[in-house]
Amino acid sequence: MARAAQRLAPHVVSIIPTLGSDWSGEPAVFFMVILADAASRHEKLLNVSNQVEQAIVQQVQPLEQWGVLPYFNFRSQSEQAKLDQPTLA
Repeated sequence: MARAAQRLAPHVVSIIPTLGSDWSGEPAVFFMVILADAASRHEKLLNVSNQVEQAIVQQVQPLEQWGVLPYFNFRSQSEQAKLDQPTLA
């Protein structure tokens, strides 16, 4: 995944895959893609997300190599940073 993220830089900060099952019980891989804030702006998001999905499917080949269906979720770097911050009690 690190190599795929490097190839997609500067738009992609990191890619986190998680194996599991989709809503129908089929084996799946869920890719959490952390985008640079500039790439996640409204006017760029559709184009960038399509490019990322295509590149990952071509490079990783989840269905062909792993037998799992790929699913993608996108989050901006600033959104991820907010989630990583501890909450105050």
